[in-house]
Amino acid sequence: MQLNACTHGALRILMSCATAQGEPVTMVGMAQSLGLTEALVVKACHRLMRAGYLKGMRGRGGGYLLGRSPESMNLLEVVRLFEDEGDLFPCHLQSDGDCRIASVCRLRVACGEAHAAFSAVLRDTSVADLALDAATPARQPERA
Repeated sequence: MQLNACTHGALRILMSCATAQGEPVTMVGMAQSLGLTEALVVKACHRLMRAGYLKGMRGRGGGYLLGRSPESMNLLEVVRLFEDEGDLFPCHLQSDGDCRIASVCRLRVACGEAHAAFSAVLRDTSVADLALDAATPARQPERA
């Protein structure tokens, strides 16, 4: 399970905008502070704007602002905006794929469980959770 660079960048961009507390964040500022290329920031911001996660402001003092409250944005919906589910879990989760051993493969079952757990954590985490003040301890995952 690995997120592509654009997905990772988009999550960091949303986190950056959420911590800006209503102040516009420029594309150049994001690229520099987040260590991303300007091309990646443009691509991610464009897709985030089309989906309503960001708003762009042109001109002097412009930049990007969150298009929705950070509490209303869960990470799963953002990841699904950028990732094809087959890329996150290349093993065919359905038994009707091209895999010759799908009917007896325990790896497929383990991947299905991992996918469900991964999705649950992303669904239960909001952009607001990522934007917690540095002094606030981060939410610790529950351990079984």
